[in-house]
Amino acid sequence: MKSWIITGGAGCGKSAFMASLYGHSLHSAVRTFSADDAVAGILRDREVVQQLVASFGVQAQLPTGEANRRWLRDTVLPRPLLRQKLEALIHPPVLAALEMGRRDAVKTGVNLFLAEVPLHYEIGSTVSADFVIVVASSRSVQVRRMMETRGLDEQTVHKFLDAQWPIEAKVERADAVIWNDGSLASLDAQVLTLASPLLQA
Repeated sequence: MKSWIITGGAGCGKSAFMASLYGHSLHSAVRTFSADDAVAGILRDREVVQQLVASFGVQAQLPTGEANRRWLRDTVLPRPLLRQKLEALIHPPVLAALEMGRRDAVKTGVNLFLAEVPLHYEIGSTVSADFVIVVASSRSVQVRRMMETRGLDEQTVHKFLDAQWPIEAKVERADAVIWNDGSLASLDAQVLTLASPLLQA
């Protein structure tokens, strides 16, 4: 089974890339994993929310009992020491979920395991993979997309992006790079060019 990591910067179009890649690999049995989906589930876990409240105060919890993701994003992520405390709570269960997904993929006999891990390089942990693909965009495009799709103001977007590695640093470490400043058709063409020989290998 091939194991690929899809990573890159916020607003670069990783999810669109994953959807396109999945579509071009339907002749193979594929299992996917999303770190963002895993985080969303973890932040609804009662025990995790209690740990967040213990670490950051009652502001970290919504009246519904879920984690206050907006408050964490606006208040915790821009502050390195607080961000490290948050990552220490969130990253281990995300990595555990990823490895569980990989083991399940092996058991079901699929040909390809696609894991979308936005902070693959930032987490500082070794996640085994046969191939790492970075989906990249210019900073201006990242900002515009995040403002349009997430309803964030420009200052908040820059704080969010500054909490991640520069996209140039990720590009330098990638096995392959998809430059996604253009249209979905352009993205799809790059995916087809990349995927066809690799999936047939």
